[in-house]
Amino acid sequence: MKKSKVMALFLSAAMILGLTACGGGDAQTSTDSAETQTDSVADSDSAEASDDGAEAQTENVDGEKIVLNFYEHSDGEAIARQQADAYMALHPEVEINLSIIANDDYDDKIKVMLAGDADIDVLWVRSGNIRQMGVDGALLKMNDLIDANEVDYSLYGPMGETCKDGDDIYGMCAKKTCWLLWYNKDLFDAAGVELPTDLTWDEYADLCQELTTDDLKGGLTVNWTYLIGAQTQGEYLTDDDLTYTREYAEFLHRIWVEDESNYSLEEMSGSFDVNGVFAEGNTYMMINGDWTFLLFPDANPEFEWGALPLPHSENQEVNASMGSADALCINSKSKNAEAAFDFIKFCTYSDEGAAIYAQNATVAAYPSEAALDVYNEYVKVPGTEYVFSSVCSPEDGAHPNYSEIKDAYSSEVQEYLLDNCTYDECMENFLARREEILAK
Repeated sequence: MKKSKVMALFLSAAMILGLTACGGGDAQTSTDSAETQTDSVADSDSAEASDDGAEAQTENVDGEKIVLNFYEHSDGEAIARQQADAYMALHPEVEINLSIIANDDYDDKIKVMLAGDADIDVLWVRSGNIRQMGVDGALLKMNDLIDANEVDYSLYGPMGETCKDGDDIYGMCAKKTCWLLWYNKDLFDAAGVELPTDLTWDEYADLCQELTTDDLKGGLTVNWTYLIGAQTQGEYLTDDDLTYTREYAEFLHRIWVEDESNYSLEEMSGSFDVNGVFAEGNTYMMINGDWTFLLFPDANPEFEWGALPLPHSENQEVNASMGSADALCINSKSKNAEAAFDFIKFCTYSDEGAAIYAQNATVAAYPSEAALDVYNEYVKVPGTEYVFSSVCSPEDGAHPNYSEIKDAYSSEVQEYLLDNCTYDECMENFLARREEILAK
């Protein structure tokens, strides 16, 4: 799909959105259910059909419109509205009713609604819930639809595993996140040091040590995950061999305790504001997620900043990262599964769909050069290309109790990272706790 076609579709979608916002006659809002519904439809002659999509199997034998009920969380409302309106502009035979549930309530409410046979066709599902909801029977297994529509699911890379249980696929990856290395260019320029575009973890630690002074820190590595170096390797806490887990813990011990070149766990406790501290201009680098593109400007930094590839292990190439990918899924009880899949395919497996995410400063899981062009129209910060080129491993393992296992590891490894015990001592405690969790 050429960029001109993508932008033409956007202009059509934007016109639809503008008419909906100004007219207000077609939108219905229910304050009792916290749901918002839209039934905007555009003339099919005003938009160009997708080059990437298969023909929609959406004809209704009775000549009536096929209605798809689409549920999203409130954080994704703007994107969902554009997706629904753009798709309806291409498919006037389909009506998409969009319902929004508040983000904090979404997971619990959607599970209750599915269990109660609510009329849901398409739904957004958080990455950590997809596998279990599929295994429990709430989500439709998509393998046959994927094969029939000639979808190359491997294009999602390792992130696609978050939607799978074995070979069973329960969702199409929507947007993804990844981790990057952020920099204060003013500090690098003042020090006469070139920006590092390819660092190993050890090289990052060496550079931080070199740059740290009484007044400046070499880096800031956030304290809410202790597994980045392992998870970028595809190693998880349920594995027998936890070599990379140990290596990354020892890396953190070096930069936080031994070298004091990054803010320590004690310094990052309490109400520590990562973006606020980095914005103060006393830190050369920061390890954080790609959401920094959106959130960091609110901290009003008074220096030039941008992103670089995340540091990596010796045996990895540049652009290795970790992240998460949520998904669009189909209710296992949907009566319009084929039409629902065609809509999901448009959203998650086309240049047009990827560009809608990009227009909202969000990165689609589907790889798209056209979307990168659009993204750069909205995010004017150096380094956006590294989000699109990153090869991400999922943040969480496949075990249904993985979050509990991760919490157990975090509480034990913190003692090591506070220098209260050795790594072997913390791992002895963790492995005992892991055994109990796995035995449940």
